[in-house]
Amino acid sequence: MSVTKEPNYTELEKFISVDRLSSYRTIVRIKSPKNLIGAYHWNKHVSSALYPILQCLEITLRNSLHIVGASSFNASDWYEQVLKHGGDVKFKTGYQNKWSEKYYRKSAGYHKAPDKKPWVSNHENMLKNTKNHLSRDYKPATASNVIAGVMFGFWVSFFEDAYSGTDPRKFLWPHSEALIFKKGEEIQKRKQAHALLEELQELRNRMSHHEPVWKNKSVTDDVTAISFLNSQVDNALKLIRSLSNERFQYLLDTGKVSHFREICSAESLKSYIRGGVSIEIQG
Repeated sequence: MSVTKEPNYTELEKFISVDRLSSYRTIVRIKSPKNLIGAYHWNKHVSSALYPILQCLEITLRNSLHIVGASSFNASDWYEQVLKHGGDVKFKTGYQNKWSEKYYRKSAGYHKAPDKKPWVSNHENMLKNTKNHLSRDYKPATASNVIAGVMFGFWVSFFEDAYSGTDPRKFLWPHSEALIFKKGEEIQKRKQAHALLEELQELRNRMSHHEPVWKNKSVTDDVTAISFLNSQVDNALKLIRSLSNERFQYLLDTGKVSHFREICSAESLKSYIRGGVSIEIQG
């Protein structure tokens, strides 16, 4: 037979940490340790339901950019050229105020000086770090390995203003907009996509660091937390559909989106808060 034992919520609170659980006071109306721990586990379930949706967005985005970039620049490592020219723009933009005393960048027209260091952008450093990781794993820095190895933020950064210019031999935008975004879909412009991607990157980072995924300046209670998360998934779906309707439809067909909607609901949160966590003792 099996019997259900009520957990020692005070003990659980101690090992999850009071500070971490205190965040959940925002979305819990009766702020007992049991209710806070219930909300904490609801957040974990929501995070697991979010993962396949954000994964679909990340993979669809990177492959869309790679297909268009490799074709437009006639090179599998197209990102090297784009990063260089974008880095030049960034350096010129910030040179007067930030870097003139310490750095130079030859490709941007600023020559080497004995008391200055070469400047590289954070975006270029992402690529360098990925290549270093590949080297340590004895893998060649092929385009295929690089594309698979860089983080989500690497792709989001390509939507910055520095990668937009009149020369299609140097810049991704604006000519790539018509190639990447499908005609007739809601997302058609780089800046529009960038705004959504930055928010989704922040959400992804919170999930990766095991933080409350619902945290946002717009969230003041359980209702706004659920609304915020569902709106972020709406934005992810808009982006996926604008990049590939096939990917969008397949994601819906897998049931991952409907599963997320079920978990990210007032009924689900209330269930976690009411029930807490049951521990079955076999005997």
